[in-house]
Amino acid sequence: MRRVSFLLLLIATSAEAQTRVLTLDESINIAFSKSYDAARLEHTLINSQMNLRAADASLKSSGELVFNSLPNFKDGERQRESETGFTFERERFVDFQAQLFVNQPVRFSDGTFSLVASFDRFQNFSTVQVGGPDIPGQEISEDFTNYSPQLSLQFRQPLFTINRLQTNHRKARLNLENTEQVYSRSQLDIVYNVTANFFGLFRAQKQYEIDAENVKQAEEAYRLANLKQQAGLLPEVEVLRLQVDLANARNSAAASQAALAEREDQFKLLIGIPVDDSIQAMTELTYQPVTVSLEKALSEALNRRTELRSDDIDIELSHLNVRETDAQTQIKGDLFLTYGIFKRDESFSDAFRDFDQDRSVTFSLTVPLWDWHKNSYEVQAAKATLENNRLLQKNRVEFIKQEIRTTVRNLHSSQQRIEITRQSEELAEKSYRISLLKFQTGDLSTQDLALEQNRLTQARVNSLNAVTDYKLALSDLRRKTLWDFEKDEPVKVEVPKE
Repeated sequence: MRRVSFLLLLIATSAEAQTRVLTLDESINIAFSKSYDAARLEHTLINSQMNLRAADASLKSSGELVFNSLPNFKDGERQRESETGFTFERERFVDFQAQLFVNQPVRFSDGTFSLVASFDRFQNFSTVQVGGPDIPGQEISEDFTNYSPQLSLQFRQPLFTINRLQTNHRKARLNLENTEQVYSRSQLDIVYNVTANFFGLFRAQKQYEIDAENVKQAEEAYRLANLKQQAGLLPEVEVLRLQVDLANARNSAAASQAALAEREDQFKLLIGIPVDDSIQAMTELTYQPVTVSLEKALSEALNRRTELRSDDIDIELSHLNVRETDAQTQIKGDLFLTYGIFKRDESFSDAFRDFDQDRSVTFSLTVPLWDWHKNSYEVQAAKATLENNRLLQKNRVEFIKQEIRTTVRNLHSSQQRIEITRQSEELAEKSYRISLLKFQTGDLSTQDLALEQNRLTQARVNSLNAVTDYKLALSDLRRKTLWDFEKDEPVKVEVPKE
C-alpha cells in the first residue's frame, strides 16, 4: 500500500513539473513568434514589400542577351516564278544571331531608352537550278558568308495616355502603406485575442477551483450531517438533501474540469504551441483604477485609428482604377525613334569598319471606334466602387465614435462591478462561516446552509468575472484608441522594415 501511494505521489509530482506556467506577456510573445495569425500577417507584409521593391526595380535599367539562332539551319527546296520561267532554289544555310538589349525606363514620361547591339553570321550553301521553255536547265552554286554587326539607340514614347509606369509604382507604394496599417491593427488584434483567451483560460481555472472548493464544503457539510444523524440530532431527510447537494457539486466540478481542458486546447492552438503540452495561466488579479474620459478616448481614436488612413488609400486606389479603365478607349499614340550604325560584309574584320547610318522615325496612332459601350460600363462600375469607398470613409468616423462610447461604458461598468462584487464576496464568506457554526450547533437547517454555500460560490464567480471583464475592457480600449491609459502614452507598434 505504501509503494502504491509513493508511485501515485511520484506521478502527480512529475505531471506538475511538466506543466508550463504562462503569464500574459509570455503568451503574447509566444503568439507573435509561433502563431498562425502572426505568420500569415508577416507573409502578407513581405508580399507588399517585395511588390514595392519590384516596382522600384522597374524604374531602373534592365538588360537581356537573346540568342535568336544557335544555330538556325535549313536545307530545302523553294520554287520561284520569273519572266523567263521558274527558278528552283535549293536552300541550305546556317545562321547564328545574338542580340543584347539594355533598357532604361523614363519615369516622368513612361518612355523607354534602349541600347540594342546585335551580331549576325549567315553562311549560305545554295544551289539554284534555272530552266524555261527556251533555256536549257542548268545549275548555279552559291557559297558565301556574311557578317552583320549593328548598334542602335532607340527611344519609344507612348502618347495621349496615362503614365502607367508611374501609376503602377504609386499603386505599389499605396498597397505597402495600407498593408503596414493593417499590420499595426492586426498586431493589436492579436494582443487582444491572446489577452481575451488568456483570461478565459484563467477564469476557467478559477471556476474549477471554486467548484472544487464547493465540493469540499459539501463533503464537510455531509460529514457533519451524518454525525448528527447518528447522534439522533438530525432527521434522515436532511442528510439526503446534503447528499444530493454533494452530488450536484461534484457534477459541476466535473463539467468545469472538462471546460477547462477545452479552453487549454483552444489557447494552445491560438498561440501556436503543441496541443499535447500541459499549460497553466498565471496572473495576479490586481485592480488599479484607471481614469478614462470619453472625450480623451474619442480624440485619440479619431487621430490614431489606422482604418481612417486605410480608407484614404482605398479611395486613391479606386480613383487610379477609374483613370486606368477610362484610358482603355482613349486615342493612343506611339513615337519610335532609332539612330544607329550597321555593316554587312563577307569579311569578319571588314565588318567592323566604315559603318553605315541607320535612322528611323515612326509614329503610330490607335483610334477606338466602337465597343458597344463596354468600356463605359466598366468606367461606371469603377466609379461606383470609388463612391462606395467614400461612403465607407464617412461612415467609419461614426462607427468609431459608437465603438469607443460602448467600450468606455463597459470599462466604467466593470469598475463599478469590481467594488460591489468584492464587498459581496467578503460578506458571503463571513456569512458562510457563521452559518456553518450554526449548523454545527443545530441552529441552522441543511437547506439554509446550502443556500449560504450557493451564495458564496456565486459571489466568488461574480468577483472573478468583474475583474477579468475590467482587464479585457482596458485591453479592448487600448487597441481601439491606440492609447495606453494605464501608462498614459501612445501605443507603439513596430512594423518590420525591408
